[in-house]
Order: sequence, then C-alpha cells, then structure tokens
Amino acid sequence: MEKLTDKQKELLKNCRYYNGKKECPYDVYPNDWFWDMERVYVTSDGVAGGEASYYYRVGGKSYPGIPNNLVTVMFTSWGKTAFDIKSTISKFYALIEEYLEIASDHYEKDKLPSEGAKD
Repeated sequence: MEKLTDKQKELLKNCRYYNGKKECPYDVYPNDWFWDMERVYVTSDGVAGGEASYYYRVGGKSYPGIPNNLVTVMFTSWGKTAFDIKSTISKFYALIEEYLEIASDHYEKDKLPSEGAKD
C-alpha cells in the first residue's frame, strides 16, 4: 500500500479501480488506464490542472458518479492522444460510460463510490 495522507484516503473512497496499492492489478485496457487515472487523481490530492477549462468550453459533461476533478484528469490524458478533441469527444464520453459500466456491479453509476457500494 502506498503511504497516503488523510486527504488522499478520503479521495480514495471515490475510486472504483485504484485501491491505494503501488501495483496495478489490471493488465488489460481500459481497466489499467482507469486505475492509473484514479491513482493520479488521488496522489495529486484531487487537484486537476490540466484541461479543465477546455473540457467545459467544448461542452464537457458532468457525471454525478465521478468527481469533476477526476473527469478532468481523464480528459487531459485522453486528449493528448486525440487528433481533434471537439469532433471526437463522443469517444471520450463512451470511455467514461465504460468506466462506469464495468464497475456497475459494485457501484451505482450515478453515485460516488463513497455514497455506498451496491449490496
């Protein structure tokens, strides 16, 4: 387990994939990417500089089940490989839907994991 601050432990409660350990348990995309994005979100204390303002300028969506700063971390990483962000943002939305769907047997899609896991 990585040494986490109290703030990072609180942020960890909103993760679906990252569990605070140093090694990623996933060896398949996109789960490994989801794990890494949550790791970045937690280890940066939930502060996401990146492309937050651009994301919202191009009409970026908010997701009730994902902290906004985590969406920004994901968008910033994804945007580095996108040729034309504006015309392909639907691919990012699909990736986010996959992020929510894969873990939906454990967490409600429209709630933060800290609001309770499924029974």
